[in-house]
Amino acid sequence: MQPEHRLTPARIIGELLANHLEAASLLAEASHCRALAVCSAAITGLKLAAVQAARLAYEELRHRLEPRRRHPIDFGVGLLLVLSLSGGLAVLDLIELSGLLGELRSVLPAMAATAVWLTVAWLGAAAVRQRRWALVVAITGAALLLGLLLVALHGLGPYRGRLMTHEYDSASAVFGALTGTFILVLTVGAATLMAYTEPASLLVVRRRWHRARIAYEEAVETEHTDIQAAAIAAEAWLGLVRARVIAIAAGDEGLMQATEALAAVLMESSRPQLPPSL
Repeated sequence: MQPEHRLTPARIIGELLANHLEAASLLAEASHCRALAVCSAAITGLKLAAVQAARLAYEELRHRLEPRRRHPIDFGVGLLLVLSLSGGLAVLDLIELSGLLGELRSVLPAMAATAVWLTVAWLGAAAVRQRRWALVVAITGAALLLGLLLVALHGLGPYRGRLMTHEYDSASAVFGALTGTFILVLTVGAATLMAYTEPASLLVVRRRWHRARIAYEEAVETEHTDIQAAAIAAEAWLGLVRARVIAIAAGDEGLMQATEALAAVLMESSRPQLPPSL
């Protein structure tokens, strides 16, 4: 065999790309899929670093604000429960004030009274967190006075101008006292929830960490998909090269290995190009 006709890896692959209809397409697809896999791996590494940074930020903030985890209630759950209790307070305030103002005119005052009860609950929760027990006693006394005021207002209203039986007066007083008691119970419950609910800043940082983790998991799935696609495309290209070498030089293991190595190098290049020595 003369030198100009000697088989070399570059000549074999060059003739394959020039004469085979699918060779150039398979090489381009393999190179493209490998570039996507490399890019996905880099993105996954960045997402992992972001997850680690977000988790460390959350843990540092939790260690600073909750060193002994004395507020175990999640902020979102606590907020939902407080809103539920505030709805119950609004209904009970409306019942208490409707005897004095009527049902329609009692809506706005009932909402204002609910805001007052929630403020009292928040002040009580803040005093409990700061261990200021004298202030807790003062706030409790103020809440009792407000409850007694609502009970008293429940007995006043348009019915005072008419003759009422003793049984009606007794039933109304008992109903007003029960309603006021339930208002105090709901206020205490709201204060307890506020006292044992975590700070809102922890919820914000934890959600940032969870979003980063979700983004990382999505990046991992994309990376796995790209790796599989790159493996399939690479096998298609290298399989075509092996079949060509077997067809023209069966049994030459050295030529087979050298040709596959060159095919792999071309596949790893963003713009596949044969050596100029061809």
